Amino acid sequence: MARRLIFVVLDGVGVGALPDAADCGDAGSDTLGNLSHVIQLRLPYMQQMGLGNITPIQGVPPVADPLCLVGRLAPRSAGKDTTVGHWEHMGLVTERPFPTYPNGFPREVIASFEERIGRRILGNKPASGTAIIAELGAEHLASGRPIVYTSADSVFQIATHVDVVSLEQLYAWCQLARELLQGHHAVARVIARPFSGSVGAFVRTRDRRDFSLEPTGPLYLDSLRQAGVPVIALGKVSEIFAGRGITTTLKVASNDDNLALVTELVQGRSERARFDAGLLFTNLVDFDVLWGHRNDADGFGKGLEAVDEALPAIVAALQADDRLIVTADHGVDPTTVSTDHSREYAPLLFYPRPADTPAAVYEGMFADTGATACRYLTGQDPGLAGSVITDLWPSRGWRRYTSAQPESAAGGRLVSGRVGPEEAAEAARWLGSRLGPAPEVAVVLGSGLDVTLAESPEASVSYDEVPHWSRGTVLGHAYLLAVARHAGQQVALLRGRVHEYEGFDLSEVQLCVHTLARWGVTRLILTSASGAVGTWASGGPGGGTVRRTVSRVPADMAVVPSISLVTEVLDFQYPLEDGRPARLPGTDRALVEWLVARAESYGADDGAAAPWRLGVHASVPGPQYETPAELEMLRLLGAATVSMSPAAEVRAARESGLKPAVLAVVANSGDSTHDEVLAGGARAREALTTTIKALLAAWEAARS
Repeated sequence: MARRLIFVVLDGVGVGALPDAADCGDAGSDTLGNLSHVIQLRLPYMQQMGLGNITPIQGVPPVADPLCLVGRLAPRSAGKDTTVGHWEHMGLVTERPFPTYPNGFPREVIASFEERIGRRILGNKPASGTAIIAELGAEHLASGRPIVYTSADSVFQIATHVDVVSLEQLYAWCQLARELLQGHHAVARVIARPFSGSVGAFVRTRDRRDFSLEPTGPLYLDSLRQAGVPVIALGKVSEIFAGRGITTTLKVASNDDNLALVTELVQGRSERARFDAGLLFTNLVDFDVLWGHRNDADGFGKGLEAVDEALPAIVAALQADDRLIVTADHGVDPTTVSTDHSREYAPLLFYPRPADTPAAVYEGMFADTGATACRYLTGQDPGLAGSVITDLWPSRGWRRYTSAQPESAAGGRLVSGRVGPEEAAEAARWLGSRLGPAPEVAVVLGSGLDVTLAESPEASVSYDEVPHWSRGTVLGHAYLLAVARHAGQQVALLRGRVHEYEGFDLSEVQLCVHTLARWGVTRLILTSASGAVGTWASGGPGGGTVRRTVSRVPADMAVVPSISLVTEVLDFQYPLEDGRPARLPGTDRALVEWLVARAESYGADDGAAAPWRLGVHASVPGPQYETPAELEMLRLLGAATVSMSPAAEVRAARESGLKPAVLAVVANSGDSTHDEVLAGGARAREALTTTIKALLAAWEAARS
């Protein structure tokens, strides 16, 4: 039996922001994760396949034995265009982004196009397709002048009414534009956008056609064609590749039509084509065009549910030698203000799951899918970008998902990922050679937080100098490691941390802590700029256990910033177990008791009580700040403070044999803005310095 591989691209269904997403204005984008916070997703079959193992998705928890090899793929190409994503899946990396035109096309481009078509145009600006035909459609009907517009993507779009300009004429104009837009102005796609209807009720027809730039290098599709492997392309796939390597092109009208045709082809009952061997390559474009670009979260969710309902029949029809890949080309988060593509990881579901696949999330690049398809269908490795997924190479990176994982000796779930013990050891050796022996104490400082400790000039290094460490993108983090001296002892100050919501995996978030332990640090203070939630225990003079609740920053905190000496961390950053967050030990109990008993000694000069209290801290994924409903839920769970850290670091500290002190600096209310967090962190400098000096004194007293 000849081999078949079905390749399904869920257009725009990303699974979290890439590390460079902020450079594209996409920090915090997470198409699937954010969507699951807005609507209730019901995806039972994709859950069995392992979709929830890739990234946290509410309503789609991880499973212990997924049907698929699951993964997360990062692009090496510049940009976040549909063309870029598809080309890289087929082995062609785009080093330079396609040109975009946020102010419209240059006059020389428009003048040349007008000369070629023999009439002037309307528009020439970035716009929503539905909005610009509503704005200029009447003038177009009266004048016959085509509407030209662009978007945040690299596109030259031409909209005309079917009663004014025939489809054949519109397509001919698009071909002229395609021939014109080369070299410096080589946009990824020229798109025909026909519409119909009357003024005030215009609608775009299903006769859109893309005129894509010819791929600029070899593709895995070329290799398939040379090997005589048939390639059936559905939807806009053939247009994206300008027909390269495609043997059969089949048009579809919608995602539902697409899925129905895929099912018929795999089952062998389609009247439109036979799929006995080769590659079936399709793109479910409605996620991008109909729902993502219009921020239609409900439509997006229903579209995912339709895919979930279709997949069981497709999988059931697969023969023993068939393979299925489900992935994406970029993100298009419908929950953000932006209506444009977002620079995100793509999911990977590879069915059936190969034997000996690690119980982990595969970390690779887009081109790995094309390399895998080419090897499977031809037995060849053409030498293009990408690695074969089914080789299961450890060097590709495997991030352990956290469902049904064994507990480590320190009580935390085992985690692996892009970096591990070897990288921590190398970074520690580098710190030793650059800064000398490790200080006994290290302090990790959160957003906008700093302290005044140094009695002598500090030695410092940037995070991006340290081997394998990462530099994040969040304001208020300097990403510097400095060594200061206080009361005769050295203290390492880590000004900043990276976060999972920036696109770093858990191992990268934890690497600093693992490195400190390898370097020789024995005491660790983890701080976090936090929002006030609710339940507090008195930590002032005389101790006490009287509890009270607040819904926003208490009035007495508005004058004197407060520090929560965290006794327990509610971990919402790992997948929940039985619907509940893990409760991690916070600051060592003996240290808490020592500080509470001596709180009065560390008050301000006027004799006021110390700035710390006791409380439970909620560590959440972010990047959005909590809604009032979420704050109420955290309050009911007993949390006093909330932030987007430091649960992962607490786990890493305890796995490394460190007993951390955890400080939540109350910088704002829980439902706040990042600017307010930074301002609150700056106000808390004196209180934080007082508290850290108290911790240093406590450890010194315990040693003596």
